[in-house]
Amino acid sequence: MYYNLVMKTKIGRPRKAPEDSLTKIVPIRLTQAEREQCEQAAKAANRKLTAWIRDQAVKAAKREIKKLAAERGGIEPIA
Repeated sequence: MYYNLVMKTKIGRPRKAPEDSLTKIVPIRLTQAEREQCEQAAKAANRKLTAWIRDQAVKAAKREIKKLAAERGGIEPIA
């Protein structure tokens, strides 16, 4: 405790910027087989399961937005 009182700065990494913080949770349901497939793919990519799923979801969203923009000549922003 004394050590913490004497220290002027915190030890550890600096806080992330608010826009870089992962604060939103999106629960999803998977079958056991789907989860095992995702776990296997995450392991093969040397990633944690949640990070792998997040990366795949973001990639799919970007592809979908790009596809819709091409089809419609632009896509409306999310309100």
